[in-house]
Amino acid sequence: MTLSRRFVALAGLLALGLGSAAAQDAAKDFPNRAIKIVVPFPAGGPSDVLARLIGQKMTEDWGQPVVVENRPGANTVIGAQLVKAAAPDGYTMLMAIDSTLTMNQFLYRTPPYDPINDFAPVTLVAKTMQLLMVNSASDVKTVNDLIGKAKENAGKLNYGAGTITTRLTGFLFNKAAGVQTVLVPYNGSAEVTQGLLTKSVDFTFDGPSAAAR
Repeated sequence: MTLSRRFVALAGLLALGLGSAAAQDAAKDFPNRAIKIVVPFPAGGPSDVLARLIGQKMTEDWGQPVVVENRPGANTVIGAQLVKAAAPDGYTMLMAIDSTLTMNQFLYRTPPYDPINDFAPVTLVAKTMQLLMVNSASDVKTVNDLIGKAKENAGKLNYGAGTITTRLTGFLFNKAAGVQTVLVPYNGSAEVTQGLLTKSVDFTFDGPSAAAR
């Protein structure tokens, strides 16, 4: 299977509404208090780990505390809405992924935020790939093993997915392989990995950082 990529970006609300002179004055004094990074996933997942690593470095460089706040749910919409509602002063940032900035606007009839106008991009944090994973105790060792087992047990195998991207990958896998497996939705990679380890799901599509924990 061709490995697909997921892009994890850090986006934040900046001082877009200030006048140029006021913005320059604010920039000279930035930061002078704690900064919040909102992660739209449960603690322990790839985005959460990245945010905490970045936050630690920011604290060391700037001498101000960086607080990571986990706000999972609704395909990252809950976290995005929280950041949208924050003051546009650069002190509230969002660890966004492809679902947040690209896919959600096509999934909701009336999206609760505008990914272009409500956020200002800061930097690309990481690029990753998806892996097809099973529990190490599984009798599935190859993709062909999984396809064969799925065909023999139509509608009985399930897969865990914590983002829109991985959910779509599962649907595409079903279509390409001509099988019927059932989606078990989670709020993020940490929960997906737990589901795989406890055999609540038969397989998953997720990034290497989730598999390496």
